[in-house]
Amino acid sequence: MFPLERIVHNFIEIFSPPEVALAIAGGGCKALYGLGVGYEMKQWGLALKEVSGVSAGSAMALCLIGGSEEETVEYFEEITRRNDSNFKLSNLFFGERVFPHESMYRRTIRFAANWDAIKNSSSKVFILTVRAKPKVEEKFKARVELGKLIAETAQAYTKDERDRLAGIVCNRTQEVLKKWNMTEIVYTEKDFHSPEVLEQIIMNSSSIPPVVSMQSKENEYYIDGGLTNNLALEFFSDHLPKIGIYYEDSTLIGKNPDILNNTYLIKPSEPLPITSFDYTNPKGVRAAYELGKKDARNQKEKIMEHIRFKRGQSFPRLW
Repeated sequence: MFPLERIVHNFIEIFSPPEVALAIAGGGCKALYGLGVGYEMKQWGLALKEVSGVSAGSAMALCLIGGSEEETVEYFEEITRRNDSNFKLSNLFFGERVFPHESMYRRTIRFAANWDAIKNSSSKVFILTVRAKPKVEEKFKARVELGKLIAETAQAYTKDERDRLAGIVCNRTQEVLKKWNMTEIVYTEKDFHSPEVLEQIIMNSSSIPPVVSMQSKENEYYIDGGLTNNLALEFFSDHLPKIGIYYEDSTLIGKNPDILNNTYLIKPSEPLPITSFDYTNPKGVRAAYELGKKDARNQKEKIMEHIRFKRGQSFPRLW
């Protein structure tokens, strides 16, 4: 590196906060681990220039932008402490949903989404979902088609996950997407027109029937974006250092090797103390979040080295 280039490099490194692109995978309560990692990274002065999230990962990404991490974890701890069951059969007698997750999730999103901070942020945001448009217009027939869609998609996804873990190339889910006229939709910060719209975008990315109902608008229906891509790294700017947070190795199977090689990947250093849909486990909520912070601290030197290396690559030559 020439002397003048070194001076410019040092000036930028000292006086501008390092900018990164952060992707958080979906995984229900497991995404609290990603929130912990992101929170710890912010304490080092890193600027989240771009973020992406799928399903619950999108809620965590926006929580990081809004700066409400600690308060959100406390809030979710409290409502899970008061929830005594993940399946309430007695609710059927009152015409209510037997799964409490959707209501609790929406309440947490409303609490966590600091609208003013998110709207005024300069961060770019990418949230992935899958949209389905039934080919029949009549409402009852469309619902029948949707029932088939949910069952067939769930079956294909389960079989694909099994094969991917065994190292077998598979594309059942992609074939189902084509059959049912489904397409990937990527929301960005430009789509955040109001707090209500923002909440619905997160819900569209998080739709996992029957736990979280199929979200819909007119004749369009939305399914969890994790069906096609649970770690959205592909939308980030080339020049930014990329960091991806995931929980199971199957998330990475089939992804572009070049993208993975240019991303610092983080997963839990030990089994997470909570499952995706355990909304009765406040201790697990806190422990998953704290494990994320701990793992980030333990990998700080490697993370910062990755960022410094990628930033150095992005500086133009001055001769």
